[in-house]
Amino acid sequence: MIYCRVDGKAVSQACHPSLRGWPLLVCQPVTEDGAAVGHPLVAVDPLGAGLHSRVLVSTDGIGCRERVRDPRSPLRNFIQGIVDE
Repeated sequence: MIYCRVDGKAVSQACHPSLRGWPLLVCQPVTEDGAAVGHPLVAVDPLGAGLHSRVLVSTDGIGCRERVRDPRSPLRNFIQGIVDE
């Protein structure tokens, strides 16, 4: 899991069928004090995280594909938890 800050939403006009109906968020990995680390990533949001929320992102591709119920989905990351501050 990666500790991240939600920096925005990802929008697409054309997408894989498994992405329809799922919100995609741009998540920036951060340290505990909020400093950005590495490159942002896109994650499926089944929990409804808001902008600037701190979240835990799972990089388990199999778990993500099970969540969207499509074994052929290109998805890899999903928000597994929202950190209560």
